[in-house]
Amino acid sequence: MATLFYGLNIASNSLKTQTAVLNVIAHNVANAETPGYSKQSVLVSSISDDSARGLRSTSSMTIGNGSVPTEVMRSRFALYDEIWRTENQDLNDYIKTEELMNQIELLFDEPSERGMSQVINDFFNGWQEVANDPQNMAARQSLRSYAEEMTTRMHRIHDQLQILRQDIDAEVAAIPERINEITGEIAELNVSIRASESQGASANDLRDKRDYLIDELSNEVDVRVVEQSDGTYTVVIGSQVVVERDNQSELFIESEVVAGENLNRTAIKSAEGIEYEPEKGTLGALMRFRDEHIPEIIEQLDVFAESLVNAINYEHSYGYGLDGSTGLNFFDPNKKMAFNIEVSSDIDDVEKVAVSGDGSYGDNSNALNVHALLDQDIVKNQYTITEFYNSLVSTIGIMAREAESGRVNEELLVSQVDNAREGIKGVSIDDELISMITAQRIYQSASRLVVVLDELMEEVVHLK
Repeated sequence: MATLFYGLNIASNSLKTQTAVLNVIAHNVANAETPGYSKQSVLVSSISDDSARGLRSTSSMTIGNGSVPTEVMRSRFALYDEIWRTENQDLNDYIKTEELMNQIELLFDEPSERGMSQVINDFFNGWQEVANDPQNMAARQSLRSYAEEMTTRMHRIHDQLQILRQDIDAEVAAIPERINEITGEIAELNVSIRASESQGASANDLRDKRDYLIDELSNEVDVRVVEQSDGTYTVVIGSQVVVERDNQSELFIESEVVAGENLNRTAIKSAEGIEYEPEKGTLGALMRFRDEHIPEIIEQLDVFAESLVNAINYEHSYGYGLDGSTGLNFFDPNKKMAFNIEVSSDIDDVEKVAVSGDGSYGDNSNALNVHALLDQDIVKNQYTITEFYNSLVSTIGIMAREAESGRVNEELLVSQVDNAREGIKGVSIDDELISMITAQRIYQSASRLVVVLDELMEEVVHLK
């Protein structure tokens, strides 16, 4: 039959259970502000009467044997983690793209009084000023100065774009080292988690550290994880497996020379030599900007410069200078790209600027012909100089606005998902206080029960 020892055993089990609960609450409170920490809780189960070990009740009455802590669980929802990481990759992509687009906009300085569009207008207006007074040497000198300012501005924009490109390349080269550090830590945690859980122990804190590292990876690249049956993670970035249980596949950087350019390009490759090309995250934005956006902008600038040189040289060569010279180039015909466009040495003496169309004194028809090029479709036979340049600037502005809009939207999405995720895994001090008070009351009640049962057993011992 049940004895006082049976009740004492139940009370003792209750004390052990609530001690475990209080210890986990203390752990939660201590890590309330720890990045990546997931709230933990104790799973409590009742002990069946079968485990009473000789202290069982009568066959007609089953009491049980109290409670026991069976597992320490962490509060985590894998689906929220996956959604947050996906959105976080896009967010960091937009953040970096917006940052770089803002730098591009500063280079063009549009719209402003001294932007490239105004410099172009000044140049063509210079032809009108010369046409108004063909013999005015000051007007001719001003025209040449406008041309030099325009070519200098093109050089500056091109050079700054190339500097930005090299800065981006340096930033790209630094990221794989951090990725390797993270994936190495994940591989080590896989080993520790598998060893710990295979022995029946809890590895909640180790799992939190591993998930936090995955979150960090999502800042840089597009990352996916697959949990294996033994508790380890397989980590995939892009299409490459970088962690498989305790095996880490490092990424390596390899410097290459860009074909046709005196520039280095950092390629990121696996141990097998396969190049890694991320689609999202900070690294994805950097490589896309370096390999696509900046070369496209430079290409458009080169088309602009070449069209300008060809059209103006063609008209200029048919005109006459004050000294009767003709067939001369206004721009150097061998330097037609944005990085090297240059005023021709043919007109070092501004008297040779071909203003006249027939060589007669005071004629300005050729200067008017050159000025008229501003409104003619000389770029790809489709666009005027102004239309083509404005289209380039407009495209840059649209890309900047899209990046800003994407960043704002993703910040909202990431915040919403993070709030939902924190609602599950985050530690609420108020909730922990309530749980602590509950555990305290149960502990006090069980303690009191021990005292009562001890007094009763003392009474039984002293019975005569």
